[in-house]
Amino acid sequence: MQLTALGIYGPYPKAGDHACSSYLVQTENANIVMDFGSGALTRLLNKIDVNDLDAIVLSHSHFDHTSDLLPLNYFLELSPQKRLRLIVPKDGNNWYLKLLIKPQIQVIEVEEGDSMDINGTKLNFYAVSHTVKTFGIKVTADGKTLFYTGDTMWFDKLTEYVKGVDFVLADAAKPIGFKGPHMGYDYATKIYEACRTRVVVTHLSPDFNPQRELAGTPIEVVEEGKTYSI
Repeated sequence: MQLTALGIYGPYPKAGDHACSSYLVQTENANIVMDFGSGALTRLLNKIDVNDLDAIVLSHSHFDHTSDLLPLNYFLELSPQKRLRLIVPKDGNNWYLKLLIKPQIQVIEVEEGDSMDINGTKLNFYAVSHTVKTFGIKVTADGKTLFYTGDTMWFDKLTEYVKGVDFVLADAAKPIGFKGPHMGYDYATKIYEACRTRVVVTHLSPDFNPQRELAGTPIEVVEEGKTYSI
């Protein structure tokens, strides 16, 4: 299993050639993108043929995780493409679905506790703590397991979600004391203590990177464009 960080920023990208939250997961038999914020489409096109994409999975409906679905919709209209699965939390606030009712997109709504199989890659969905309905996503394939927290504040049950996984991609890169529905980088240590595995923090603020603060710890700060082997 491989994970490529297409975009890592939120709620908007850092100045320059940067993008908001989007992560390409590649397994032996599937290509799946988790979240699709601004700038994600061009990054994806640089990595794979969109015809080889099996699904896009959204953790939640906020703009910095969904906005490049709109240009993707144009791309799919103009390019031969198998019907693309768009997997989303079942939520009355899914405003963007009204813009994506197209033959080339198959919308699949999921609830907490649901699971899906995409060409042998298993997806499980877990409720996390954010301002709208948001799911953490567990991806299991090739004998490995990845857990992506989506956007979330700290909550005690998160430690249960990460136990036994091989890689955690965590929304835990904000400054300590950050006033918003995300975790400061200090919570990454609590996540690591629960799983004792590789923890990479993401969803960076455009004006803050905790690289210096986390130096000398087992926690890694995500690198935009980097591919991680799991």
